[in-house]
Amino acid sequence: MPQPTPPVASAQTRDKLYLQLARLFRNKITTGEWGVGQSIPTVEELEDLHKVSRTTVRMAVHALVDEGLLETRKRGGTRVMGQPYKPPSFLLPTSWKELVAFGEQIQQTTLRTIKDSVPPIPSGFPLPGEMAPAYVHLLRVHTHGEDRFCLSELYLEQTLYAQIHPQLQHATLAQALGSHPSRIATARQHLSVAPADELIAQHLSVQLGTPLMQALRWACNPQGLIIYWAKVRFISEYVHMEMDLLK
Repeated sequence: MPQPTPPVASAQTRDKLYLQLARLFRNKITTGEWGVGQSIPTVEELEDLHKVSRTTVRMAVHALVDEGLLETRKRGGTRVMGQPYKPPSFLLPTSWKELVAFGEQIQQTTLRTIKDSVPPIPSGFPLPGEMAPAYVHLLRVHTHGEDRFCLSELYLEQTLYAQIHPQLQHATLAQALGSHPSRIATARQHLSVAPADELIAQHLSVQLGTPLMQALRWACNPQGLIIYWAKVRFISEYVHMEMDLLK
């Protein structure tokens, strides 16, 4: 008889759990809940607290040992050795002006450009305007120093792309469009949390399913034509939001 396969699925589930647990432990160190020099709870205590197996707890702890954040001592428990690297956190743009300023703080690389494309507007999402016959699709990765933290899937109305293409060699789409404000009559942004897919895993080197901050952005010209559509996904640690609650 063929051997059953559940142990493989069980191992995959355990792997996902240990990665989730490692993120949780890393956050405890980042926030100071587990202070540098302090001992963390025992494996048995963590096993009972999080309702996972001892193997899963040990895998999560060893992951942080490998990162240099924890040290396990014989008969001495495990203590915190250092803080994780904290990346710079950028203010997530909430206006076109902030979007232009954001583009001045980061570097970008265009990975591919495809003509005669159509924006993949999500099913059930209200169509914000009239679709143009064709768009140019740009896939761009954004970096700060050596760190890749953002992937943009951008769509620009094709005839407009031909007009501003020279500017795009050194500017973001928002900067290029903003240089002629009369082109834009309306512009909006929709924020949500979305899991990392294969494209993100490939270009931002994060695990599949990692929660990301996602911004859907669009702009219409005075005739109601959608001239710009973007799906922008950020590694969450690199962005934050601020809003005036009295506005």
